[in-house]
Amino acid sequence: MKPVFSAIALQWRHLVSHYVAEWRIIRWLAPLVLLHSLIYVFLAPPWQHYDEPGHFLYAAYIVRGGISAPDNVAIAREVADSMYRHQFWPPNVRPDLLSPRPPAIPTDQRHHPPLYYIVMASIINPLRYLPVEMQLYAGRIVSALLMTLTVLAIWRTVQTIVPDEPRMALVLAAMAALTPAFVDLMSAFNSDVLMNFAAAAAFLGMAIMLRDGWRPAGLALALLGATVAILTKRTALPIVAPLGLALFWVAYRRPLRWWVYVLAASAGAGIVAVSSFTLTAEGLQTQPWLAAIERDYLRIPLVPWLISWADWGRAWPWYQRTLEVAHSHFWVRLAWGHIPVWPPVGDWLFAGLSLAAIIGLCRGAFTSFATLPLWQQRWLWLCLLAVAVAWFALFGRLHPLLLEGQPYIPRGRYLYWALVPTIWLVALGWQHLWSERWRPYTPYVLLAVLAIFDVAALMALVSFYYLN
Repeated sequence: MKPVFSAIALQWRHLVSHYVAEWRIIRWLAPLVLLHSLIYVFLAPPWQHYDEPGHFLYAAYIVRGGISAPDNVAIAREVADSMYRHQFWPPNVRPDLLSPRPPAIPTDQRHHPPLYYIVMASIINPLRYLPVEMQLYAGRIVSALLMTLTVLAIWRTVQTIVPDEPRMALVLAAMAALTPAFVDLMSAFNSDVLMNFAAAAAFLGMAIMLRDGWRPAGLALALLGATVAILTKRTALPIVAPLGLALFWVAYRRPLRWWVYVLAASAGAGIVAVSSFTLTAEGLQTQPWLAAIERDYLRIPLVPWLISWADWGRAWPWYQRTLEVAHSHFWVRLAWGHIPVWPPVGDWLFAGLSLAAIIGLCRGAFTSFATLPLWQQRWLWLCLLAVAVAWFALFGRLHPLLLEGQPYIPRGRYLYWALVPTIWLVALGWQHLWSERWRPYTPYVLLAVLAIFDVAALMALVSFYYLN
């Protein structure tokens, strides 16, 4: 029995030393990320983040009466007055604070699911008698905490996939923490913050499952993270695709031929089409269960949406414009998108880095990726699927194409639920552009670029808000 107890003791010592080593990293990484996020929190004046007034008012209305209660005119007036005092509007524009109706404040967010706003209402409720600016900053500080947890989730995901490269985990986590547009959004009072954190936790769970199988921690993180993300914002719904594939791969851990995936995808698409749509005398119609989701959750007429995809000639110019706008807003556009970071250098540089990463991924597919263990190959395919679905959903926001007027051009923030696979693929593709000798050092070049642009972003905010 003595050898058995010795083996158990050795395993426990190894486990304890492992968690002690991780805690040593967390206890300096987390404060640094939080401090960096708080700089963005307090650098941007009140209400200057994307859609921040509407997000705050949704939570404030819940505090003062519930989700379905009538608008509280008093809090709306207080917010509008604060927006005026902090120069949200041009000097010649002043909100009507004497109207019996709430002032016009952009943009009403009450079409979004209420989960995030219920959580934030519980946080600002004890502060409801304080000035609205203090309530706003309290919400922003919560966002900074969620940003910190998001970066830690990314760090842990990389450690899970490449446990022999602990420095790469820190590099990719730092890349996320220094991406200017991402940290700017993640320091705002905005429901995207909770969605992005939940999605990062879901990808961590998927990574654990791909490596270890049906572990309770991985399954719980994947399912709970994806559920919270979807219940927070509709734009997270595409995470169902990588989650479903991850669950399938966990259930069947042996290699499969490519034609099996094609056959399964075709069969799945057929089953979904038959169960979701029906052909009547009036044409193609959604089934009642899908019509209810279409009306209450998606807010998109699905049949016109599907038909409009066939108008390729009309859609192509908008796809080009969307690619340009979304990519630049993903990396180097701040606030409402009107503060660029180092233009036009930033736009062109990150476009070049993305193109280089795509070339590197293609090169690695022919040289290196086939030598990886099956679960690491599947993680790579999962990342590719997530990014592809994220961009497909982004272009889908253009549809159905309007007969008159211009479609809304979606911004890069709609891609942030897939930030984990995006950062992974950019770093991996950049590595495989270079020879084996230089490959371990190349991600540090990306990190240096993002650090430079992070400083440039802070300077841009100071210049825009305080020097102009």
